[in-house]
Amino acid sequence: MSLLVALLLALLGLSLLAGILRHIPLLSGAIAAAGLGWLAWRLWQLPTLETSTFLRRVIFLERSNTLFGFTFQLTPLARSPILLILFWGALFALVATLSRTERSFIPTTPLLIAALTLFLSSAPLLWAPFWLMVAAILMGVMAQGNRPRPARAALRTLLAPILAFPFFLFAAWVFSQSAVAADNPRLWNNAWKALIVGMFILLSPVPLHGWITALGESASPFAGAFLVGVWQIAIYAFLRNLLFTYPSITDFVDPGVALPWIAVIQMLWAGVFMFGSQRLGQLWGYLLLWTYGAAFLAWGLTGELGSEAIFWLFMVTPLVLTLTAAGLQSIFHRFGENPAYQTLHGATERLPLSSLGFIIGGLFLLGWPLGALFPIRLATFWVAEYRAGDVFLWVMLALALALLGVIRAVRGLARPIQDVTLQREPRIIAWTIGILLAAGSLIALNPGLLTPIAEQMLVWFNML
Repeated sequence: MSLLVALLLALLGLSLLAGILRHIPLLSGAIAAAGLGWLAWRLWQLPTLETSTFLRRVIFLERSNTLFGFTFQLTPLARSPILLILFWGALFALVATLSRTERSFIPTTPLLIAALTLFLSSAPLLWAPFWLMVAAILMGVMAQGNRPRPARAALRTLLAPILAFPFFLFAAWVFSQSAVAADNPRLWNNAWKALIVGMFILLSPVPLHGWITALGESASPFAGAFLVGVWQIAIYAFLRNLLFTYPSITDFVDPGVALPWIAVIQMLWAGVFMFGSQRLGQLWGYLLLWTYGAAFLAWGLTGELGSEAIFWLFMVTPLVLTLTAAGLQSIFHRFGENPAYQTLHGATERLPLSSLGFIIGGLFLLGWPLGALFPIRLATFWVAEYRAGDVFLWVMLALALALLGVIRAVRGLARPIQDVTLQREPRIIAWTIGILLAAGSLIALNPGLLTPIAEQMLVWFNML
């Protein structure tokens, strides 16, 4: 049995078990979190060559699988992003269960991870875009949840993969017909342009960013944060693979120039609308967009030299996102989904740790000092100031607008109480937020704790 098949069977079995036990949320969430955590740990322990044992079966680590003439293989290059996604799934499943999120979130998580595993294990221009569309469908299911809510977020998650798919398909066809393309240079050049357009769409630039902000407004906080995060990890690994597989892309576009400006526009757009937000869900959606752009800005400015820092960023970000989502979920339980600022009377008085978790988490995502993401945000700003002064000025404007948006939300949360019957936050939520705050502070004070893990994942990621 190949490693890919073993991992997929484990994820499908975990999803089935969590679905059967969904009426016992604590048990279902605990099993999903423990299972995903164990898979991440086991994948981390496996060597890269020869054979090993996995789920009491002999696993051939280099064996590939063929379906309809196409090859699938969980290569060392794909192992790093899959390992990150498994870690995200375990952490989100655990914190979401403790925060009493929707029951549909837990069983959908392993299914989505399985689809993304197939996406990262497929040929870049053939099966990979197809499995990305399958993953987008599962993202829509998770975004919709099991509560009556607008389907805007669920439908918009399908936009980028569907738009990008024909461009990748056209490029793959032309590249496979090199003899025909050699007689038609225009067709060859159009194939490269189509490939670049497909990559551009998957980055979700403005104005194709709507699915991210819609997740903040129309999905549960945990679903929105998890979907944006794992999408970014998968797209980062996919686009990097394309840049190495098809180096001629750089003859048509310079990623080191284009990517930072795409990210800056995302961050600036998010900052403007965070400043003008009137609802917590709207603010959350644009905060996710700002965070999304900041990660791609770090990649665009540092390139391959910053790969280790990108892995560190993807390891730390879920801690801050779960902290922010836990606080927001608790507020939603008391005031309804996406409440307006003027309705948040007594939030800081009756929900002190939930309000603190949301506010501090939001500031940490922006790179506030003593936050878990402060080292990487500071390094990104330094590189921007050194290499691209114009980019740095616009990033500082985006940061200032985003901070003002968070401050406006603080004013809303600090409104005096009107309903004396408003219940306090559950003790388990308070403890969860406190532990996440402590973990984030520990990483901020000693960012080198995760460096050995990032270095090992970078070694795998460079095994092309």
